[in-house]
Amino acid sequence: MMDLIVLLISLDIIASKFLECFTSTVGVQNIQLQRYSLSRDLLEKLGIKYNVWFNLLLTISAVNVAVLMLSALPYQLLFVFTGFFLTAVNLGAAHSNYYGKKNFITELLLR
Repeated sequence: MMDLIVLLISLDIIASKFLECFTSTVGVQNIQLQRYSLSRDLLEKLGIKYNVWFNLLLTISAVNVAVLMLSALPYQLLFVFTGFFLTAVNLGAAHSNYYGKKNFITELLLR
């Protein structure tokens, strides 16, 4: 049962990150508007122009590695609670990108 919950949370994290990346692609027209300054600078040096989809790839890789390493129940519970948080943050960012205004989640993060 716990394996199914971990699988569903993994899919939620990836799907919410995809929505955040998609709405960022639509809403952010210039790389200088991208808020991830560290990854933006690194990817500019590597010659990659736009890093939103690269962040999605990193998220998918991190989720896969985390799921493969989960064996004990406490780690699975930590993954589930962390996954709920990450999904909420990604969906809040996607909502904010799509509508162009802050919401409850982005207000909490930008304090």
